[in-house]
Amino acid sequence: MKKICGFLILLCCWSCENAPRVDEDNIPKLISSICFVPSSYYGSSYQDFANLREIETLQGTSGRFIAEIQINGSRVPNDYTSDYVKNFIWRIEDKSYITSSLSYAFPDTGVFPVILQTIDYFDDTLSDTLTLYVTTPISVSPISPVNGFNQFNALDSSGMIFEVKTDGVASWQNVQCSLYLSMEKNALWDFPYDSIPCNGTYQIKGPFFVGDSNYLADTSFAFFWGVVAKVPDSDYTFDADTSEIQTFYTALVGTEFSHILVPVRYRSLSPGQSPAGKAILQKENGDTIAIHTFSQNPSTIQFSDISIEGNLQITVFDSLLWEYSPVQKSFAISPSTYNILDTLTLLDTIPPICAPILRRIAKSDSLVFSLFDAGSGVSSKSILVQLSGDTLSRTIRKDVLQIFPTCDNECDLFISLRDYAGNLSVPILWKIESLGDSLFLSGPFNPEEL
Repeated sequence: MKKICGFLILLCCWSCENAPRVDEDNIPKLISSICFVPSSYYGSSYQDFANLREIETLQGTSGRFIAEIQINGSRVPNDYTSDYVKNFIWRIEDKSYITSSLSYAFPDTGVFPVILQTIDYFDDTLSDTLTLYVTTPISVSPISPVNGFNQFNALDSSGMIFEVKTDGVASWQNVQCSLYLSMEKNALWDFPYDSIPCNGTYQIKGPFFVGDSNYLADTSFAFFWGVVAKVPDSDYTFDADTSEIQTFYTALVGTEFSHILVPVRYRSLSPGQSPAGKAILQKENGDTIAIHTFSQNPSTIQFSDISIEGNLQITVFDSLLWEYSPVQKSFAISPSTYNILDTLTLLDTIPPICAPILRRIAKSDSLVFSLFDAGSGVSSKSILVQLSGDTLSRTIRKDVLQIFPTCDNECDLFISLRDYAGNLSVPILWKIESLGDSLFLSGPFNPEEL
């Protein structure tokens, strides 16, 4: 109340006969303004938003409207605003709210004026307006040429037509789109090629290749392209978008044959394992066109001079590492094309197993288990051996596990294995029984059934 009294006395002095002798600079000046803080903001202070009169936010985003009060340019803490202000009245979307702060969400897009009326103890009314632009994220999508298009005639003077679609553009926004084009994927985003329509087409005249056309008889060039859409002078992340990288390839010239490249990899294959892979190319009816073998991981399989067009199928498998499941892919090819398929990945989904070489040993001897995994291979670091709950040291040589158990009566032996693909063996429990100068091994058992 002392602050109010002081405020009243000073104003009364200013209105009396001696008013001209009161310095205008000493009159308290009350300013009320709107501050909108998005709910996603986690900063230490919301003062970064205090001076903004126009704010853009995403559809559905909630935020808090705060009445910011200043006396002579100094901010009044929220706990003391009631010393100067009698009422705060907010008007949003034809509704009124009487409060100093307000949480609000905008489910629809559009332009929304937010009005704050501040009434002091002299019934004077101050007004402030903040305009909120509620929008959706900019999203740019390449339409044409479709990703992987491989029938581009690099000698044609008509060149290539690019088509782009951009969504999320509000009526008040002016979005600019830039085309990026390169024959080097890593350098694609270094420099834009040109500005293009954000919704429409753009043509680059040809030819794209100048030189001996015979060079294109068995060689295809890849072109990488993408689009960046951005609202100029906006720092909002949702006002910009970058497309996925797209690729198109030149068609083969002077031949009806086609080539097929198939990248293949084994996931999580042990460095010591050698693949014995086989790839079979077949017609849609199952007739075999060609067979290739490979022994490297990863590998790229090439089927050259394919005279058949239409729907084909390729099957990739390993004749030795049978825990890697076969992979099949169906696709279609056209004449005079260079076809690069997506990488085919062979997966090992079967856990390793172990088996004892002998079930009866002398107490001074070791128990030996054979480790088996016809896939990625057993990870020696993952092998856990426990004897009656205590971790037991073990020796591993290639696919053999050796342990030296000490058991005076009956003991539980637990062994856990994991392969390089991450497959964990089922819980394996063995029983060791001491009889005379020998140890007898029985099992394996399922621990849950004991």
